Amino acid sequence: MKQEVPEDVYKDPNDFYTLEEVKRYDNNSGMKKTQMILTKDCMDLFFEKKVTTQNIEILDVGCGTGFSLEYLKESGFKKLIGIDPSIEMLNQCKKKGFLCYLGGFEDLSKIKEIKNKEFDLILSISALQWCISNKPEIEIKNIIKKFGKDLLEKLTENGIVIIQFYPTSENKFEIVKNSFVRSGFRVEEFIKNKGNLKKQKYFLILNK
Repeated sequence: MKQEVPEDVYKDPNDFYTLEEVKRYDNNSGMKKTQMILTKDCMDLFFEKKVTTQNIEILDVGCGTGFSLEYLKESGFKKLIGIDPSIEMLNQCKKKGFLCYLGGFEDLSKIKEIKNKEFDLILSISALQWCISNKPEIEIKNIIKKFGKDLLEKLTENGIVIIQFYPTSENKFEIVKNSFVRSGFRVEEFIKNKGNLKKQKYFLILNK
Protein backbone atom coordinates (compact mmCIF):
# COMPACT_ATOMS: atom_id res chain seq x y z
CA MET A 1 0.00 0.00 0.00
CA LYS A 2 1.27 3.46 -0.91
CA GLN A 3 2.33 5.49 2.11
CA GLU A 4 0.16 8.55 2.59
CA VAL A 5 2.03 11.82 2.11
CA PRO A 6 0.90 15.39 2.89
CA GLU A 7 0.27 16.41 -0.72
CA ASP A 8 -2.26 13.59 -1.02
CA VAL A 9 -4.27 15.01 1.87
CA TYR A 10 -3.84 18.79 1.72
CA LYS A 11 -4.63 20.81 -1.40
CA ASP A 12 -2.99 23.92 -0.01
CA PRO A 13 0.50 23.54 1.54
CA ASN A 14 -0.42 26.30 4.01
CA ASP A 15 -2.90 23.91 5.61
CA PHE A 16 -0.11 21.43 6.33
CA TYR A 17 2.88 23.69 6.96
CA THR A 18 1.78 25.33 10.19
CA LEU A 19 4.35 27.17 12.28
CA GLU A 20 4.83 24.06 14.43
CA GLU A 21 5.27 21.80 11.39
CA VAL A 22 7.72 24.21 9.77
CA LYS A 23 9.86 24.33 12.90
CA ARG A 24 9.84 20.52 13.04
CA TYR A 25 10.80 20.35 9.35
CA ASP A 26 13.57 22.92 9.63
CA ASN A 27 15.10 21.16 12.64
CA ASN A 28 15.02 17.74 10.99
CA SER A 29 18.66 16.94 10.20
CA GLY A 30 17.68 13.99 8.02
CA MET A 31 15.35 16.15 5.94
CA LYS A 32 18.05 18.77 5.54
CA LYS A 33 20.65 16.21 4.50
CA THR A 34 18.31 14.71 1.91
CA GLN A 35 17.51 18.13 0.47
CA MET A 36 21.20 19.05 0.34
CA ILE A 37 22.05 15.84 -1.51
CA LEU A 38 19.23 16.42 -4.01
CA THR A 39 20.46 19.98 -4.56
CA LYS A 40 23.97 18.69 -5.23
CA ASP A 41 22.52 16.15 -7.69
CA CYS A 42 20.76 18.97 -9.52
CA MET A 43 23.92 21.07 -9.69
CA ASP A 44 25.90 18.10 -10.98
CA LEU A 45 23.33 17.70 -13.75
CA PHE A 46 23.55 21.43 -14.48
CA PHE A 47 27.34 21.43 -14.76
CA GLU A 48 27.17 18.44 -17.09
CA LYS A 49 25.27 20.70 -19.50
CA LYS A 50 26.95 24.04 -18.87
CA VAL A 51 30.46 25.33 -18.44
CA THR A 52 29.76 28.26 -16.18
CA THR A 53 30.84 30.28 -13.17
CA GLN A 54 29.14 30.87 -9.87
CA ASN A 55 28.03 34.28 -11.14
CA ILE A 56 24.68 33.03 -12.38
CA GLU A 57 21.09 33.91 -11.51
CA ILE A 58 19.30 31.01 -9.78
CA LEU A 59 15.62 30.70 -8.88
CA ASP A 60 14.50 28.02 -6.43
CA VAL A 61 10.82 27.17 -6.93
CA GLY A 62 9.44 25.67 -3.74
CA CYS A 63 12.37 26.85 -1.66
CA GLY A 64 10.76 25.82 1.64
CA THR A 65 12.80 26.92 4.64
CA GLY A 66 15.87 27.39 2.47
CA PHE A 67 17.81 24.12 2.61
CA SER A 68 18.74 24.26 -1.08
CA LEU A 69 19.53 27.96 -0.91
CA GLU A 70 21.83 27.25 2.03
CA TYR A 71 23.69 24.63 -0.02
CA LEU A 72 23.98 27.00 -2.99
CA LYS A 73 25.22 29.85 -0.81
CA GLU A 74 27.81 27.61 0.84
CA SER A 75 28.90 26.55 -2.66
CA GLY A 76 29.65 30.16 -3.59
CA PHE A 77 26.54 31.17 -5.51
CA LYS A 78 25.30 34.64 -4.60
CA LYS A 79 22.50 35.56 -7.00
CA LEU A 80 19.80 33.48 -5.35
CA ILE A 81 16.04 33.96 -5.17
CA GLY A 82 13.46 31.57 -3.73
CA ILE A 83 9.70 31.34 -4.02
CA ASP A 84 7.31 29.20 -2.02
CA PRO A 85 3.52 29.09 -1.59
CA SER A 86 3.75 28.35 2.15
CA ILE A 87 3.77 31.52 4.24
CA GLU A 88 5.38 29.88 7.27
CA MET A 89 8.04 28.16 5.17
CA LEU A 90 8.83 31.48 3.55
CA ASN A 91 9.06 33.30 6.88
CA GLN A 92 11.62 30.76 8.08
CA CYS A 93 13.60 31.13 4.86
CA LYS A 94 13.63 34.91 5.20
CA LYS A 95 15.00 34.59 8.75
CA LYS A 96 18.08 32.96 7.21
CA GLY A 97 18.65 36.10 5.14
CA PHE A 98 17.50 34.85 1.75
CA LEU A 99 15.62 36.85 -0.83
CA CYS A 100 12.37 34.99 -1.27
CA TYR A 101 8.79 35.69 -2.27
CA LEU A 102 5.36 34.14 -1.85
CA GLY A 103 4.26 31.93 -4.74
CA GLY A 104 4.74 28.63 -6.53
CA PHE A 105 4.84 27.25 -10.06
CA GLU A 106 1.38 28.63 -10.78
CA ASP A 107 2.51 32.14 -9.81
CA LEU A 108 5.66 32.49 -11.92
CA SER A 109 4.08 35.07 -14.21
CA LYS A 110 2.41 36.95 -11.33
CA ILE A 111 5.14 37.57 -8.74
CA LYS A 112 6.00 41.22 -9.31
CA GLU A 113 9.49 40.98 -7.79
CA ILE A 114 10.63 38.54 -10.48
CA LYS A 115 8.31 39.67 -13.28
CA ASN A 116 11.12 41.22 -15.32
CA LYS A 117 13.91 38.86 -14.28
CA GLU A 118 15.44 35.98 -16.21
CA PHE A 119 17.41 33.12 -14.70
CA ASP A 120 20.30 30.95 -15.87
CA LEU A 121 19.05 28.10 -13.72
CA ILE A 122 15.64 27.39 -12.27
CA LEU A 123 15.64 24.62 -9.66
CA SER A 124 12.74 22.86 -8.03
CA ILE A 125 13.28 20.10 -5.50
CA SER A 126 10.55 18.01 -3.87
CA ALA A 127 7.81 20.50 -4.78
CA LEU A 128 6.11 19.71 -8.10
CA GLN A 129 4.12 16.78 -6.69
CA TRP A 130 2.08 19.26 -4.63
CA CYS A 131 0.68 20.66 -7.90
CA ILE A 132 -0.36 17.37 -9.51
CA SER A 133 -1.33 15.07 -6.65
CA ASN A 134 -4.82 13.54 -6.97
CA LYS A 135 -5.33 15.20 -10.36
CA PRO A 136 -6.70 13.38 -13.45
CA GLU A 137 -4.38 12.96 -16.42
CA ILE A 138 -5.93 15.69 -18.57
CA GLU A 139 -5.65 18.21 -15.75
CA ILE A 140 -2.01 17.29 -15.11
CA LYS A 141 -1.25 17.80 -18.80
CA ASN A 142 -2.84 21.24 -18.78
CA ILE A 143 -1.15 22.26 -15.52
CA ILE A 144 2.32 21.21 -16.66
CA LYS A 145 1.90 22.78 -20.09
CA LYS A 146 1.06 26.10 -18.42
CA PHE A 147 3.99 25.79 -16.00
CA GLY A 148 6.29 25.02 -18.93
CA LYS A 149 5.34 28.15 -20.83
CA ASP A 150 5.86 30.30 -17.74
CA LEU A 151 9.24 28.69 -17.05
CA LEU A 152 10.37 29.32 -20.64
CA GLU A 153 9.67 33.02 -20.22
CA LYS A 154 11.80 33.19 -17.06
CA LEU A 155 14.94 31.65 -18.60
CA THR A 156 17.92 33.37 -20.17
CA GLU A 157 18.79 32.35 -23.72
CA ASN A 158 20.85 29.39 -22.55
CA GLY A 159 19.00 28.79 -19.31
CA ILE A 160 18.03 25.38 -17.92
CA VAL A 161 15.32 24.12 -15.58
CA ILE A 162 16.02 21.11 -13.36
CA ILE A 163 13.11 19.60 -11.47
CA GLN A 164 13.26 16.79 -8.93
CA PHE A 165 9.91 15.49 -7.75
CA TYR A 166 8.08 12.41 -6.50
CA PRO A 167 5.66 11.01 -9.09
CA THR A 168 3.33 8.34 -7.78
CA SER A 169 3.98 6.09 -10.78
CA GLU A 170 6.15 5.70 -13.87
CA ASN A 171 3.11 6.64 -15.93
CA LYS A 172 2.69 9.93 -14.10
CA PHE A 173 6.38 10.68 -14.60
CA GLU A 174 5.94 10.15 -18.36
CA ILE A 175 2.84 12.34 -18.41
CA VAL A 176 4.73 15.19 -16.75
CA LYS A 177 7.77 14.75 -18.98
CA ASN A 178 5.74 14.69 -22.20
CA SER A 179 3.69 17.68 -21.08
CA PHE A 180 6.86 19.75 -20.67
CA VAL A 181 7.84 18.68 -24.20
CA ARG A 182 4.50 19.97 -25.47
CA SER A 183 5.12 23.28 -23.73
CA GLY A 184 8.23 23.80 -25.88
CA PHE A 185 11.15 22.29 -23.95
CA ARG A 186 13.71 19.74 -25.01
CA VAL A 187 13.45 17.35 -22.09
CA GLU A 188 15.92 14.86 -20.66
CA GLU A 189 15.31 12.57 -17.71
CA PHE A 190 17.59 11.24 -15.02
CA ILE A 191 16.53 8.58 -12.51
CA LYS A 192 18.95 8.16 -9.64
CA ASN A 193 19.16 4.67 -8.10
CA LYS A 194 16.94 3.37 -10.87
CA GLY A 195 15.37 0.04 -10.00
CA ASN A 196 15.52 0.60 -6.25
CA LEU A 197 11.92 1.54 -5.54
CA LYS A 198 12.69 2.93 -2.09
CA LYS A 199 15.64 5.06 -3.13
CA GLN A 200 15.12 6.07 -6.75
CA LYS A 201 14.75 9.79 -7.40
CA TYR A 202 13.28 11.38 -10.52
CA PHE A 203 14.77 14.40 -12.26
CA LEU A 204 13.79 16.30 -15.39
CA ILE A 205 16.24 18.56 -17.24
CA LEU A 206 14.42 21.13 -19.36
CA ASN A 207 16.37 22.84 -22.14
CA LYS A 208 15.13 25.75 -24.25
